[in-house]
Amino acid sequence: MNAISTFLTHVHMDWQDSRDAFPKNVYPTHHWPIPFFGNPATARVATVGVNPSSAEFEPQRQWDEVETPKQWKLRLKNYFIATPPAHDWFGPWRDGLGLIEVSYEAGSAAHLDVSYRPTKAMLRNPSTDRREFRHMVERDVAWLFRLLPLCPKLRGLLVYGPVVRHNGQTESLAAFVRKSAPRHGFRVLPDGGLCLEAEGQPRRAWFLHEVASTDMGTVTERVVADLTQHQTTLRRKIHSAA
Repeated sequence: MNAISTFLTHVHMDWQDSRDAFPKNVYPTHHWPIPFFGNPATARVATVGVNPSSAEFEPQRQWDEVETPKQWKLRLKNYFIATPPAHDWFGPWRDGLGLIEVSYEAGSAAHLDVSYRPTKAMLRNPSTDRREFRHMVERDVAWLFRLLPLCPKLRGLLVYGPVVRHNGQTESLAAFVRKSAPRHGFRVLPDGGLCLEAEGQPRRAWFLHEVASTDMGTVTERVVADLTQHQTTLRRKIHSAA
């Protein structure tokens, strides 16, 4: 069993042990955990989101055909190259990633989630308990930091959007990731990147690029505009020799 497969086994165990921990938000109640989409083992860059959408488990997404942990692992790994096609949510990222010469389909990019649990919409659904949601991401982000050292080709993270605070307001997801890093054996570098300095682990560093979030234009337009602006720097960071 390879390292990421073992990681998923541990995620599955954690999910089974904590399925009732966040009852006000997790939806649907019968689902599979999703710590990532695609193949982190081959990715040179990863997009990062808060958590999988509950819409991922609508009937047309065919998750009801996934019956065993082995099938679940394969579904995650082959998400961008199998049927059904990836969820429309990935469209903006797909357009932006092309500008920096990586793609989900080629395996040079993957998507990671801070929490592996699908929930009601974090901001748009008025019934979402934002305080509980914050507790969820603070707990589950540990799995993101456990995954990073298992991705041998990964050079950096592209992070977009907000995450809720305990008081119901929001902060940037990138700021949350950086704030969480020291609790999990990582140091935040002066340039905002992450460096693994855990005992017994080889030292590694990843850049962390926050995609600018504004109220102007569609999500696709915002992502494409930001990655266009920074494409030369990002290409260099992603494709230079390790």
